Amino acid sequence: MKILQIVSSSRISGAEKHVMLLSSRLLQRGHQVLTVCPPGGWLPEQLSSASVPTWELGLRGAGGVRSFRAMLDYIRKERVDIIHSHLTSATYFGCILGRMTQTPLVSSLHTRTSDLVYRRLMPKRDNRIITVSNYLREMLIKQGIPGWLLKTIYNGTEFFPDESEIEGFEDLPAPAQSTPALSLNAASLPVRAELNLPPDAELIGLFGHVDEQKGHPLLIQAARSIVERRPKAYIVFIGHAEPRIQKNLWEMAAADGVAQRLRYMGVRNDVPRLMDAMDIVTVPSQIESFGMVIIEAMARCKPVVAARVGGIPELVIHEETGLLVDRHPAQLADALVTLLRDPQKRESMGRKGRERARTRFSADLMVSNIESLYREMAQRKYKD
Repeated sequence: MKILQIVSSSRISGAEKHVMLLSSRLLQRGHQVLTVCPPGGWLPEQLSSASVPTWELGLRGAGGVRSFRAMLDYIRKERVDIIHSHLTSATYFGCILGRMTQTPLVSSLHTRTSDLVYRRLMPKRDNRIITVSNYLREMLIKQGIPGWLLKTIYNGTEFFPDESEIEGFEDLPAPAQSTPALSLNAASLPVRAELNLPPDAELIGLFGHVDEQKGHPLLIQAARSIVERRPKAYIVFIGHAEPRIQKNLWEMAAADGVAQRLRYMGVRNDVPRLMDAMDIVTVPSQIESFGMVIIEAMARCKPVVAARVGGIPELVIHEETGLLVDRHPAQLADALVTLLRDPQKRESMGRKGRERARTRFSADLMVSNIESLYREMAQRKYKD
């Protein structure tokens, strides 16, 4: 099939990572793929490295008009089978392009939104909206979007380690008190050295844009209680942090006497390696429609402590692949301390999380489900 992917952001976040993974996998499966994204930023470089044909086009102002004409010409000339848009601005382009060329449109919705494009322009027979969780699907239905337009397809990850990275994984018996904790920590000591921490430091990792929505202040509020009970515990933030927000978080931590327990690593391209070095990954977000970092952590055999919000309960099985908590500092601290105290429980959750991610949230399964939707829509187009 000939597929035009349009995304209206090139920075590094969940939607852009999804576009990168989907575009490259579709190309590997023999489809003709062109991905349109704004110039500069993380995404064009990643697409180029994966040899995905890419147009870096502005989608705003006068540049947006030129970009629209270029995409319109391309769709007509190449007889594109499917347009797939990601994020709201791209979906406006996709709706108009699809209507003018009679090309089916798929729009992936990664976060909550009430924008009119999904309620007014998308509900056409040949269009579909992919929601990344049933939580998000139900939110849209409550806004009046018809259920037939919506299809839940979970995001997928390719963070799965080679079995050789997990010493004896397949041969390990069911966790027992005498079983050593499962470890993916070949990178553990170098990461601790990079952070200027002792080899036996206990690391709690929070991956994502550093802000209130992702729960960084909540984790800092819980830090004092954690450190009092686990003196070797440290909190590691991986992701972009604006100086103002980082300063505010330092001041919060300093007021509680735990500033020395924080480490900021910024934006990194070695996230799997850093995850492998963590003892626990936490996601104390205010809201998450999906929570990509959760399935990435499970794929790396990491237990997850996450807030019981949004689509997260669809990913984490409480007491099996991780712990779900209400958004309260004491509850978050208690859950993290519980797992830090119990390496056997961490091992068990890591094993079960990896298996759940492999069977429910793999990149191959995600791409196959999206590919099936494409074929269904394209067949309807040509049948008509």
